[in-house]
Amino acid sequence: MWAVIGVWDIAPEKIDELRAQVPLMASSKVGTPGFVHGTWTLDGHMVQVYADEANARRYHDDMRARGLLEQPGVRCLVWDVAEVGAESQA
Repeated sequence: MWAVIGVWDIAPEKIDELRAQVPLMASSKVGTPGFVHGTWTLDGHMVQVYADEANARRYHDDMRARGLLEQPGVRCLVWDVAEVGAESQA
């Protein structure tokens, strides 16, 4: 499995607006090819796991190409793809 990892610096005046969008961001990924699961925090961290590298990179590159990583008051600090080494679950 492969993960797309994102970290953003969010201006204080934008945080409530973005927090309200988190449930939609999460639910909209369910139909994304190769998507396995994801976690979104309320302070600008995200990990999405994909079944394979190709789908992870496709999503990663698409977000960058569409200019969706930054907007006024939101600065992308990390946007990367990494191979998942292990998972755990309670």
